[in-house]
Amino acid sequence: MVQTNYELAFHLNPDLEETQVKQIAQDIESYITSSSGVVSFKKEPEKIRLSYTVKHKRLAYFCYYHFSLESAEELSKIDEQVKVNKDVLRYMIIKIPADSGKAKPRFRPQKPRVMTEKPAEKQTPEQSKELDKELEGILENL
Repeated sequence: MVQTNYELAFHLNPDLEETQVKQIAQDIESYITSSSGVVSFKKEPEKIRLSYTVKHKRLAYFCYYHFSLESAEELSKIDEQVKVNKDVLRYMIIKIPADSGKAKPRFRPQKPRVMTEKPAEKQTPEQSKELDKELEGILENL
Protein backbone atom coordinates (compact mmCIF):
# COMPACT_ATOMS: atom_id res chain seq x y z
CA MET A 1 0.00 0.00 0.00
CA VAL A 2 1.18 3.54 -0.75
CA GLN A 3 2.06 5.86 2.10
CA THR A 4 0.56 9.34 2.02
CA ASN A 5 2.27 12.35 3.58
CA TYR A 6 0.35 14.65 5.93
CA GLU A 7 0.96 17.67 8.12
CA LEU A 8 -0.83 18.16 11.43
CA ALA A 9 -0.57 21.73 12.74
CA PHE A 10 -2.21 22.87 15.96
CA HIS A 11 -2.50 25.69 18.50
CA LEU A 12 -2.51 24.90 22.21
CA ASN A 13 -3.93 26.89 25.10
CA PRO A 14 -1.41 29.58 26.19
CA ASP A 15 -2.43 29.28 29.86
CA LEU A 16 -0.73 25.88 30.12
CA GLU A 17 2.73 25.44 31.62
CA GLU A 18 5.68 24.43 29.44
CA THR A 19 5.74 20.89 30.83
CA GLN A 20 2.03 20.42 30.11
CA VAL A 21 2.47 21.74 26.58
CA LYS A 22 5.33 19.33 25.89
CA GLN A 23 3.29 16.46 27.33
CA ILE A 24 0.31 17.24 25.08
CA ALA A 25 2.61 17.48 22.05
CA GLN A 26 4.08 14.07 22.95
CA ASP A 27 0.56 12.66 23.36
CA ILE A 28 -0.38 13.86 19.88
CA GLU A 29 2.82 12.35 18.50
CA SER A 30 1.92 9.06 20.21
CA TYR A 31 -1.54 9.20 18.54
CA ILE A 32 0.28 9.30 15.20
CA THR A 33 2.71 6.50 15.99
CA SER A 34 0.02 4.28 17.54
CA SER A 35 -1.94 4.60 14.29
CA SER A 36 1.05 3.10 12.42
CA GLY A 37 2.19 6.54 11.29
CA VAL A 38 5.81 7.53 10.82
CA VAL A 39 6.77 11.03 11.99
CA SER A 40 9.35 12.52 9.62
CA PHE A 41 9.57 16.04 11.11
CA LYS A 42 8.30 17.81 14.19
CA LYS A 43 8.46 21.41 15.32
CA GLU A 44 8.69 21.90 19.05
CA PRO A 45 5.88 23.97 20.64
CA GLU A 46 6.55 27.68 20.52
CA LYS A 47 4.50 30.50 22.04
CA ILE A 48 3.31 32.89 19.34
CA ARG A 49 1.01 35.88 19.01
CA LEU A 50 -2.07 35.11 16.92
CA SER A 51 -3.29 37.41 14.16
CA TYR A 52 -6.79 37.26 15.57
CA THR A 53 -8.37 35.82 18.70
CA VAL A 54 -9.14 32.11 18.82
CA LYS A 55 -11.47 31.12 21.65
CA HIS A 56 -10.77 34.52 23.28
CA LYS A 57 -6.98 33.97 23.30
CA ARG A 58 -4.43 36.31 21.64
CA LEU A 59 -1.48 33.96 22.28
CA ALA A 60 -1.04 30.23 21.68
CA TYR A 61 1.57 27.51 21.55
CA PHE A 62 2.10 26.43 17.94
CA CYS A 63 3.42 23.03 16.92
CA TYR A 64 3.28 20.82 13.82
CA TYR A 65 4.22 17.34 12.63
CA HIS A 66 4.97 15.88 9.20
CA PHE A 67 4.05 12.22 9.07
CA SER A 68 3.03 9.48 6.67
CA LEU A 69 0.20 6.95 6.90
CA GLU A 70 -0.97 4.07 4.78
CA SER A 71 -4.73 4.38 5.26
CA ALA A 72 -7.23 7.18 5.57
CA GLU A 73 -9.03 5.27 8.33
CA GLU A 74 -6.04 5.77 10.61
CA LEU A 75 -6.11 9.47 9.77
CA SER A 76 -9.70 9.75 10.96
CA LYS A 77 -8.68 8.13 14.27
CA ILE A 78 -5.95 10.74 14.75
CA ASP A 79 -8.44 13.46 13.83
CA GLU A 80 -10.91 12.27 16.48
CA GLN A 81 -8.24 12.04 19.19
CA VAL A 82 -7.00 15.57 18.53
CA LYS A 83 -10.56 16.90 18.34
CA VAL A 84 -11.39 15.50 21.81
CA ASN A 85 -8.41 17.23 23.47
CA LYS A 86 -9.73 20.37 25.21
CA ASP A 87 -6.33 22.11 25.27
CA VAL A 88 -6.12 22.19 21.47
CA LEU A 89 -7.56 25.55 20.40
CA ARG A 90 -7.43 24.87 16.68
CA TYR A 91 -5.86 22.24 14.44
CA MET A 92 -5.56 21.37 10.78
CA ILE A 93 -4.53 18.21 8.93
CA ILE A 94 -3.46 18.65 5.32
CA LYS A 95 -2.20 16.27 2.69
CA ILE A 96 1.31 17.09 1.48
CA PRO A 97 2.26 16.30 -2.14
CA ALA A 98 4.94 13.65 -2.53
CA ASP A 99 7.28 16.03 -4.37
CA SER A 100 6.98 18.87 -1.84
CA GLY A 101 10.64 18.50 -0.83
CA LYS A 102 11.87 19.33 -4.31
CA ALA A 103 12.49 22.97 -5.04
CA LYS A 104 10.63 24.20 -8.08
CA PRO A 105 12.04 27.10 -10.06
CA ARG A 106 10.01 30.24 -9.57
CA PHE A 107 10.73 31.58 -13.03
CA ARG A 108 11.48 29.79 -16.23
CA PRO A 109 15.05 30.21 -17.38
CA GLN A 110 15.55 32.91 -19.94
CA LYS A 111 17.42 32.38 -23.14
CA PRO A 112 20.34 34.73 -23.63
CA ARG A 113 19.50 37.45 -26.07
CA VAL A 114 21.66 37.70 -29.14
CA MET A 115 22.21 41.29 -30.12
CA THR A 116 22.70 41.86 -33.80
CA GLU A 117 24.12 45.17 -34.84
CA LYS A 118 22.50 46.90 -37.72
CA PRO A 119 24.99 48.36 -40.13
CA ALA A 120 25.04 52.13 -40.01
CA GLU A 121 23.36 53.75 -42.96
CA LYS A 122 25.86 55.40 -45.24
CA GLN A 123 25.01 58.91 -46.18
CA THR A 124 25.22 59.90 -49.75
CA PRO A 125 26.92 63.18 -50.61
CA GLU A 126 23.54 64.62 -51.59
CA GLN A 127 22.05 63.86 -48.16
CA SER A 128 25.00 65.43 -46.35
CA LYS A 129 24.69 68.60 -48.49
CA GLU A 130 20.98 68.84 -47.61
CA LEU A 131 21.75 68.47 -43.90
CA ASP A 132 24.44 71.15 -44.10
CA LYS A 133 21.99 73.57 -45.75
CA GLU A 134 19.37 72.89 -43.04
CA LEU A 135 21.94 73.49 -40.28
CA GLU A 136 23.11 76.73 -41.85
CA GLY A 137 19.51 77.91 -42.12
CA ILE A 138 18.89 77.14 -38.46
CA LEU A 139 22.10 78.87 -37.35
CA GLU A 140 21.30 82.02 -39.35
CA ASN A 141 17.91 82.29 -37.66
CA LEU A 142 19.52 82.34 -34.24
